[in-house]
Amino acid sequence: MEDLHAVILAGGSGTRLWPLSTPEFPKQFLPLPGGRSMIQETLARVTTLVPPEQVWVVTGRAFSELVRQHLPELLPGQILEEPVGRNTAPAITWAASLLARRSPRAVMAVFPADHVITKLEPFQRAIRFGYQLAQRGYLVTWGIRPTEPATGYGYIRFASPVADGYGHQAFSVEQFVEKPDLATAQRYLQDGHYVWNSGMFIWQTATILTEVGKHLPALAEEMTRIVEAMGTPAERRVLEEVWPSLTSISIDYGVLEKTDRLVVIPVDLGWSDVGNWEQYGALYAADGKGLRGVGHHFALGSQNVFVYNTTQREIYTIGLEDVIVVALDDKTLICHKNHVQRVRELAEAQLLQRASTTAARNGHQPGPRPASAPSPLPAASTGQSGSALSLGLAATDSPPMTPEEVAPGADPEPGGTADQSQSTS
Repeated sequence: MEDLHAVILAGGSGTRLWPLSTPEFPKQFLPLPGGRSMIQETLARVTTLVPPEQVWVVTGRAFSELVRQHLPELLPGQILEEPVGRNTAPAITWAASLLARRSPRAVMAVFPADHVITKLEPFQRAIRFGYQLAQRGYLVTWGIRPTEPATGYGYIRFASPVADGYGHQAFSVEQFVEKPDLATAQRYLQDGHYVWNSGMFIWQTATILTEVGKHLPALAEEMTRIVEAMGTPAERRVLEEVWPSLTSISIDYGVLEKTDRLVVIPVDLGWSDVGNWEQYGALYAADGKGLRGVGHHFALGSQNVFVYNTTQREIYTIGLEDVIVVALDDKTLICHKNHVQRVRELAEAQLLQRASTTAARNGHQPGPRPASAPSPLPAASTGQSGSALSLGLAATDSPPMTPEEVAPGADPEPGGTADQSQSTS
């Protein structure tokens, strides 16, 4: 697969993992239980198939320094810096245009930077199969076989088989479906012809550029201006002038829902987009009571609790169930697992409040800084052990409290200090 290039999309803010994920330090830079960040794990995964010099990252200019810190293997020219976010269609078209200039036979595989995949061997086989289909002129996406009636994902309905290989099968795509309600998601699961939209793709650069030209002609025209200016003295000026005017649209809406070249490969990859605190907590090991955590936590009669504590404070819970606690130096979030999707609402409200306060300050109007406004991720305390005590006690019982370790070695190192996060804002 010498013509294969990997493109990692590293934009977004991950508001559902607030307050750990912030606009200054979005979720792709957050640590995983093994110690590496999500974007580092993504690079490690793709470099089992392509050499580092054929990996490209599209990210916001504000995050470029963080990308360089987390991925020192990449050269500066392999990091494409967007002046402002314009969704996946412009990002993918930019990368495809540059790769097409390097080689007319180039094939690009696109991966979000903030996904977790635990089954590497099926992943590699799925990429190899997708590469074969891409060389035949197909636009290929991988659909995740649903394990539950999830309402937080978009779905793809597939129809007739197209090809098979490497232990996988590809199907024609019948329909893209928005995030459903629970009853609809249950029907999708029973139907058996629906997969989760993974946001991962593979295609020839020539093929995707042809489809962009057909379905998003204005984007194709403007991107030609940007790419032709690259490597010239006018590069930055043209990018600054043209990029903000591009239509913000996803590759799904802009191209894939309209093309007749799309096929989907249903896969089971141990995949998660780590889109909320429950999914993030599930990455950590649990004890017999379902307690998971990072940092100090002691529990009496609590179960199915995730505590993420990067402070020196000791957290104690009594009789709690299905609760998430996030304790940072400057703010604490306590959330029932049934309401993890609402963290986004809280994060967006705090961002609006902070923006309002900043505007007031710039206008020299009095206004207190909200104490709960988001701030960059604080550095985790090194040498801090993760521990928990899980006791199902009767009212008259009073044994000595001897903590049991819940997540050995789960002490986080968030990949960058608060000062580093601030430097990218």
